[in-house]
Amino acid sequence: MKKALLIILKWSLLFAYLIVMLSFAIRKSENIISVSKIIQIDEPHKFVNEESVNNLLITNNINIDSVKLDNINFDEIEKVLEDDPYINNAEVYCDFAGNISITIKQRKPVMRIITDNNEHYYIDDKCSLMPISKNYSAPVITASGNISYSFISATETNEINSIDKTYAYTLRELYNFVIYLNEHELWQYQIEQIYINDIKEIELVPRVGNHIIILGDLKDYKFKMGKLEALYKKGFALTDWNIYSSINLKYSNQVICKKR
Repeated sequence: MKKALLIILKWSLLFAYLIVMLSFAIRKSENIISVSKIIQIDEPHKFVNEESVNNLLITNNINIDSVKLDNINFDEIEKVLEDDPYINNAEVYCDFAGNISITIKQRKPVMRIITDNNEHYYIDDKCSLMPISKNYSAPVITASGNISYSFISATETNEINSIDKTYAYTLRELYNFVIYLNEHELWQYQIEQIYINDIKEIELVPRVGNHIIILGDLKDYKFKMGKLEALYKKGFALTDWNIYSSINLKYSNQVICKKR
């Protein structure tokens, strides 16, 4: 019984101590003046920099230089920063020395889209539209050709079903294909551009070689690209691939190479 009482007394004293220390810390923070601002931005993209972060604060009339920490609304600052179209997440916090830290995580583009009206967008790693920046161009694969705005903006089920009938694939499926290319040890370096032709079939433009790769739709794309990889490694070891104008992967049991 005494042991149980001692344990209860011990935890009660600890709890009281924590309350006192917390109250002391709160009272102390009310008098602390901000002395520095540390801005940390993740890599590798450069949509956002220290100057643009400072400009966002100035534009929204937020001053955190030489002011009492108790007067700073950290949640408001995070919201202002996260409203920027290139910022995925912002965390703003301080220490008792008056140092304010701003940690920025940028949105990550997966591909660049050029629509049939010559409008440029990125598709980010959540398969969402992202605007092009005037100050930075991300080194990602480009998809162009017969791409309508409705194709990249469809969100409702009926819109997606309509797109699927027109293109035989959706933006999400195209996105998954690009993720596959980006993660493949060969295709991440070899495939430079995706082109959607007049009949909505997918063509691939390689970095090396003067041929066009005709993929067709996205059905069984891993199998199709596997055939192409085998051709690159085995077939083109025996002949010059520059003599071909196109490599057609559309048909399941064959690869058709068209000479110039």
